[in-house]
Amino acid sequence: MKASPTFGLIISCSLALGLIMPAYAGGFSKAEITRLTNEVQVLKGDAAPKAAIVGQSIDPVSTVATGNESRAELRFPDKTLTRLGANSRFTLRGEARTLDLNEGTMMLQVPKNQGGAKVRTAGVTAAVTGTTVLIEYHPGGVIKLIVVEGECTIFLNNDRSEFKTLKAGEMIEMQDGSSTIPEVQTVDLKRLLETSKLISSKDQNQPNQEEIDLAVAEQEKLILKGDLVKGNLLIQNNIMNTGINTNAATTTNLPPMPMIKPDHGGGGDCEGPGGGQGGESR
Repeated sequence: MKASPTFGLIISCSLALGLIMPAYAGGFSKAEITRLTNEVQVLKGDAAPKAAIVGQSIDPVSTVATGNESRAELRFPDKTLTRLGANSRFTLRGEARTLDLNEGTMMLQVPKNQGGAKVRTAGVTAAVTGTTVLIEYHPGGVIKLIVVEGECTIFLNNDRSEFKTLKAGEMIEMQDGSSTIPEVQTVDLKRLLETSKLISSKDQNQPNQEEIDLAVAEQEKLILKGDLVKGNLLIQNNIMNTGINTNAATTTNLPPMPMIKPDHGGGGDCEGPGGGQGGESR
């Protein structure tokens, strides 16, 4: 697919600034749906949308769409993990290792030494190598990026001299279509992991869990040393509040939920790792 003229930014993420990205381990030609919460649909071509099913294989060109209070998790053969927040749409086009986030929120985690991956939106493209990021995108609205572990350099596609480098625990928030990149802000990683519905501090299904734990521990050390002021760390309710925090800044994490099929009777309310409903099926 040709890039849209509105693709305004490229985000290059790696474990170290300047690290040369290895050759891609293989294309994203398929993914498996591994977890579902509430209403999730799969759209393919001109066919009518169908309810997603745990264990279902997704191949190009397919779109996975979540509804209100809904989530989806997909895993690729190389263990790359993708989670979608509520009211989000993600398209697998089979272009090398590129994923399209049409709108909403996404967590992308690429295991170490497995090659890179790209998340493309109408406003940004995120190129990731062995890194964990959270991305929120609303057409004509806000773009937010949080690096949970690893590093990320964000720059304008039409002016690569305009860039910022983000490390673990840092965030960029900007308007879609902006001609400048704002200053980097610091996010309380421990609190983020306690409140997020897309990523958890206690989920061994996350391939980069060890690196996440190390990033949190390093930030806590900086706080204890006085290099970071706890009160200046951002984690207010409006950070990524449409999926990454999902208006649930006081929610605590529980162990990962069992894999279930979506409940189309309107009664299912199962959260993924870190979900606010405790991973229970009601």
